[in-house]
Amino acid sequence: MDIHTAYDHGVARGILRYAREAGNWRLFGQGWTLAQVRDPKTWNGDGIITRVHEPGEVPALLAPGVPIVDVCRTTPHPRIHSAANDDEATGRMAAEHFIAAGHRRFAYCGAPEGTWSQRRWRGFAEVVGISEARMTTFQRPRSWWHKSGPAPATLKQWVRRLERPIAILAGDDAIGVKLTQACGDLGIRIPDEVAIVSVDNEEVLCELATPALSSIPCDTERMGYEAARLLDELMKQGAKAAPKESRHIAVPPLPMVVRGSSDSFATKDEAVLAALRLIHQSDQAIHVPQVVAVSGLSRRSLELRFRKELHRTILDEIRRTRLDRACRLLTTTDLPVAKIALKLGFSSPQRFHAVFGVQFGMSASDFRTRNRQHDSTPRTTER
Repeated sequence: MDIHTAYDHGVARGILRYAREAGNWRLFGQGWTLAQVRDPKTWNGDGIITRVHEPGEVPALLAPGVPIVDVCRTTPHPRIHSAANDDEATGRMAAEHFIAAGHRRFAYCGAPEGTWSQRRWRGFAEVVGISEARMTTFQRPRSWWHKSGPAPATLKQWVRRLERPIAILAGDDAIGVKLTQACGDLGIRIPDEVAIVSVDNEEVLCELATPALSSIPCDTERMGYEAARLLDELMKQGAKAAPKESRHIAVPPLPMVVRGSSDSFATKDEAVLAALRLIHQSDQAIHVPQVVAVSGLSRRSLELRFRKELHRTILDEIRRTRLDRACRLLTTTDLPVAKIALKLGFSSPQRFHAVFGVQFGMSASDFRTRNRQHDSTPRTTER
């Protein structure tokens, strides 16, 4: 596998971490820093970790007769195991983000030849409640999306015809960038008319978009670690004890990095908008009475409007926003976790740890470590 992109680097870090723990691994591969494997057929190794992009790559990988673990699962094969991103969960996460912002119309842009794209589409459609067959989509080969240059006319024609406002999941960041270009060329406002979320969180790509792209990071380091762990198990079992069917480890994505392309509210109710702005824009801990006061309504009236527009309560929105802000503070500042908990209005650091663990399935410290491997944003010492 290459080690050129942030995705590759994350996977490589996970593999290296496992190799150090194992203590008896010797690594070969691509790039001047590794002992090169010019031809797998003549290589006398014990196992392979790879990214299988095309079916034509498979015969050469199978030739040495050793266990193989794929870290992208683009081309599943019955004799190749995998440890890769949970693409269905990724699609579901994007859908939940859009629904929470009040969106009612949804579309998907992806690559028809990529099973990763189809899985992300499937998870997205499942949560928004639209069958894949009925969802508005625009699909082109991955190479089409990754060509340099302006947004193609066919994409702009598709975007122009969309009924707006609408929320679009882009299968990866390159697709998301093309979508922002198309909207910009057409004078369509992002995120007010078209909200966009992409996948992979390749930071340079996301920040180059106008506005910057919200994106869901794959937990690439964990993918690499789990791939190495699985390969170690398979190598220890030997050929005679090899499993009859390929094994797959689905690694959950990391929490979404929200940027300008989806940071909006799809509601025209002025009272709800005023409440949402206070909840999302305040630097201080917010409580329900403050939100009710700014809306100009009674608590019961505002609660009813919240449920109608957003399908959740005022308190639900405050809690969700607190956790979103906690994620940003963990990854962009050096504030201790205990101070973050108190800053956001949690009754105690212990309460914050409990809520964070239930929501994200990991501790706040683990979240900070994993996300900083994906995010090179300069740190601040916010007080």
